[in-house]
Amino acid sequence: MIKAAFFDIDGTLMAHSLGCVPEDTRRALEELKKRGILVFTCTGRHILELEELGLTSLGFDGHVLLNGQLCLDRNRKVLAEVSVPREDMERIFPVFEGKEIPTAFVEKERIYINFIDDRVRTAQRAISTNLPGTGCWAGDTVYLVNLFAEDETVLRVMERLPHCRMTRWNPYGVDIIAKGGGKEKGMERLMEYFRIAREETIAFGDGENDMEMLEYAGIGVAMGNAEEKVKACADYVTAAVDKGGILLALRHFGIL
Repeated sequence: MIKAAFFDIDGTLMAHSLGCVPEDTRRALEELKKRGILVFTCTGRHILELEELGLTSLGFDGHVLLNGQLCLDRNRKVLAEVSVPREDMERIFPVFEGKEIPTAFVEKERIYINFIDDRVRTAQRAISTNLPGTGCWAGDTVYLVNLFAEDETVLRVMERLPHCRMTRWNPYGVDIIAKGGGKEKGMERLMEYFRIAREETIAFGDGENDMEMLEYAGIGVAMGNAEEKVKACADYVTAAVDKGGILLALRHFGIL
């Protein structure tokens, strides 16, 4: 029996071709809640971005944010957090200050970048999100680092960060998080808090950073618009986000 559903945002709940969450997906979320199934986000996004996209009004029971680095309940109480190790922050700070690679730091209450170029504009436009403001690091805790660069450049930076790993979310952007983090780790922390077993969960995703989440969930569903390697990790492949994929999968498994 499924007791909790975890959803990626971009390309899973949000159809960027439409610029919104499709109406059939909204109805599916409402029906899940009516049936007593807990509904969570499981995303690389920050809560501020969910607000910007109008998603916090959907009444989620909690959030796995920043690829599992920050977990909140419905009232935004922090349930778990994993930050980028201080040693690695000190090693990536020269990259931020050097302004050769667009680099954004994500803290608990703010997101800021060293400078903006066409790579940043293209990546942010693809996910229907405003450009981050520029800012400086004051030594505060950072949970996630965004690099806007191709793989060769990213790999050179990663050589400096022994306690971190990266995952690509866009041809122009990657997320860097602590090695002990990940969406599946965030799921596990919420499941412990809400006393939900692994086999009682279903998860939906479409991107590289969803692969471990789909493998970890009791049922892992890849969207029809997912990359082939993501589909290979899933128990089931549904239709695309703008083709009713969420509702179709929930009906396929008899959840709705």
